[in-house]
Amino acid sequence: MNKLPVFFTIFFIFLAKPSFAQQFIYNSNCQNAYKAIFKLKINEGKQILFKEKQINPNNYLPYLLENYSDFLVLYISDDIQLYKRLLSKKDERIEILNNGNYNSPFFLYSQASIYLQWAFIKIKYGEYLSSIWDVRKAYSLLKLNKEKYPDFLPNDKDLALLNTLFGAIPDKYKFGAKLLGLKGNIDEGLQELATLLKNPDLLFKEEASIMYTMLLLHLGKDKEKAWSMLETLDLQLEDDNLLNYFITASIAHYSGRNEQVIQILSSRPKSTAFYPFPFLDYMIGVAKLNRLDRDSDVYLKKFLSTYKGNNYLREANRKLAWYGLIFQRPDLYKYYISKIPISGNNSLDEDKAATKESLDKKTPNIYLLKARLLSDGAYYKKALEILGEIKVDQLEFQDKLEYYYRKARILDDMGQAEKSIELYKWVIKSGSNSQSYFAPNSCIKLGNYYEFKKDKNLAIFYYKKAMSYSDYEYKNSIDAQAKAGLNRTQ
Repeated sequence: MNKLPVFFTIFFIFLAKPSFAQQFIYNSNCQNAYKAIFKLKINEGKQILFKEKQINPNNYLPYLLENYSDFLVLYISDDIQLYKRLLSKKDERIEILNNGNYNSPFFLYSQASIYLQWAFIKIKYGEYLSSIWDVRKAYSLLKLNKEKYPDFLPNDKDLALLNTLFGAIPDKYKFGAKLLGLKGNIDEGLQELATLLKNPDLLFKEEASIMYTMLLLHLGKDKEKAWSMLETLDLQLEDDNLLNYFITASIAHYSGRNEQVIQILSSRPKSTAFYPFPFLDYMIGVAKLNRLDRDSDVYLKKFLSTYKGNNYLREANRKLAWYGLIFQRPDLYKYYISKIPISGNNSLDEDKAATKESLDKKTPNIYLLKARLLSDGAYYKKALEILGEIKVDQLEFQDKLEYYYRKARILDDMGQAEKSIELYKWVIKSGSNSQSYFAPNSCIKLGNYYEFKKDKNLAIFYYKKAMSYSDYEYKNSIDAQAKAGLNRTQ
């Protein structure tokens, strides 16, 4: 059955609406519920919304805020059974909101926001085709709402998010995105969000702050600015806000602040008032392993025993296998490596890399492994000392490739990029036929270097070259970085 385009559907809805339709009121109950939800006090937020529904049954805004709670819970839990149970809530809420006051700027916005949130959830749970249509619906509703209410700031928040994300769509998906009318620019989207955050009247500022900081880090590739934004955005580490601990620790991790990750997560609040968040144990376990701590296994094991999802299970087992190698327990390495193929799934790049190692049946060189972990934790001096113990001429080819890649990365991250250039180029030249990420990621690093040097031609050359490789671990994330780099330089 043919469906009317979104515009005409909304047009006929407008004609059919009674003048006494339900209202959208962002009152104190809604504000308090929103704040509780974004602290991961999910039950508290839901209780406030239940109370608001009883007191003000004509207020429809609680249905949007309920969707926020489902969004966060499904992202945190990664629970496929819970996802299947909650999926029907999307259409139920859209139908309810469709009876709201069509003269309110929240009428179209609330529906668009729910479509957008569920699009991200569906991507996480592997329903990519359905998520594309939800994004398209959200975008159409937001554009229409922008025409009707040009000064409605929440609308600008979501459009800026989409502008940034559309700008990062890989080239192989660009044609389809254009057919759907989706196009964007990373720098423009980030600037739009930055401008919005300066406006004291912006509603839903908590999520806008989080969005901007994470996008700045992952797509803008500005680690230091993302870290400095934490103070600007006032993401306080308070005992009643677990989400801020996660956001701050995430930015600390990606910006090379391993000590801060351990400090932040070690001091996080552990009240039962918060929704369970096992992934935080994984994060601190990884950070401690990067520091070669003997108790890092405690946190990784706790993650495996409490996590209900399917992602990161293979990678967590690989990390525990590495723990066995580092602390001279080859039996543990064999045990955890054997668990990888039968754990979780293979959706994430990290889990794919773990699977590849388990199938390769090649035990990592312990010196290269220690150097890798230490450099991941930004303990560069110690990592170089470990590399100095290796007799390079005695390494087999794949280990030699990793040696030069690892040394280049360490020097680069230490601010000695000039010393890393020739090493990266050697890896690219020598590792073109290798099924590892060393050559393509070396291209990314050279692209970053030449972009910083304002040499756009060379930056573009290396970003494109990074995307030319196939069949290796971390391809999705490396392609995304290359696409973001091309977007910034072309």
